[in-house]
Amino acid sequence: MNRFKLYSEVQLAQNLPDSAFIKGDVATLVDIVEKNGKKGYCLEFFDNHGNTLDVIVVEEEAIQEPFDHAVVHYREYIQS
Repeated sequence: MNRFKLYSEVQLAQNLPDSAFIKGDVATLVDIVEKNGKKGYCLEFFDNHGNTLDVIVVEEEAIQEPFDHAVVHYREYIQS
């Protein structure tokens, strides 16, 4: 059974050093794959206009359920 559901919003639980995304950024889970012999999650990141910024595969420990009560914060996206 999968901990996270397809097309749900997830939040990064850690910075992704090989990308411009950081802990707390929100993405949509678009596929479940295998990465390095483990379950991986394909995440699609969007800007505040709904345009795709990037699609990245991460391992399960890199994501978490979004907080129930949180402040949404926009920050500038600078592609690495």
